[in-house]
Amino acid sequence: MFNEIKMKTKITVIIPTKNEEKFIGPCLRALKAQEIKPEIIIVDGYSTDNTIKIAKKYTNKILFEKNKGIAYARNLGWKHASGEIIAYCDADSRPKKDWTKKILKHMNGNLCISGPIKSYDGSKKVKRDLRLITYHIYGFLDKINYTCITGPNMAFPKHVLKAHPFKTDLIEDFEIGNRLRKYGKVKFFKDMIMPISARRYEKSFYRMAFKHYILNFIRIKLNMKTKTSGYW
Repeated sequence: MFNEIKMKTKITVIIPTKNEEKFIGPCLRALKAQEIKPEIIIVDGYSTDNTIKIAKKYTNKILFEKNKGIAYARNLGWKHASGEIIAYCDADSRPKKDWTKKILKHMNGNLCISGPIKSYDGSKKVKRDLRLITYHIYGFLDKINYTCITGPNMAFPKHVLKAHPFKTDLIEDFEIGNRLRKYGKVKFFKDMIMPISARRYEKSFYRMAFKHYILNFIRIKLNMKTKTSGYW
């Protein structure tokens, strides 16, 4: 159990979007159904479908940015947030009703917290692969103090993001987690599970993971320039 002070701590959830009309509705309804109600902010890349029309039914704030990348979008969101805790999920996420409650429970002096992602659709193979990587392997890495965080399921105290904002559009979740470990605790909690769509992984989970994480990790280490990745 965590105390009433944490229960009253306001949490803001930020969702970067672009043309997400097929997914954004269930995500926002799940956030509205949270046991601890968050402020919800959409950062949109000028969607041309019904994303904004749907979002207006549920969100507190809708911000717009164009062609500046996922790091800029994530930073823009927290700069307009009223919450003391900043959480991120994706437009195709469907957070369980106790997600924000678990974030407040686990924050507890940590600079960043994260948890596994699992697929609510897609093949059995993708579901198995996601569990292996983001539950078992990430859980092991946390035990040896090399915690990796997942972009659709991460949270920070706002003051931490003010001091250490997102800097790169290449695996921005890994980069900020890796950077924050130098200053304090970054933790991974297996009970903080986030259901997401398998749409990004259906063709080949490991090929996508290799291309997105390993190759971009090499690019960061070599300071190579590349096109902006992410939602835009």
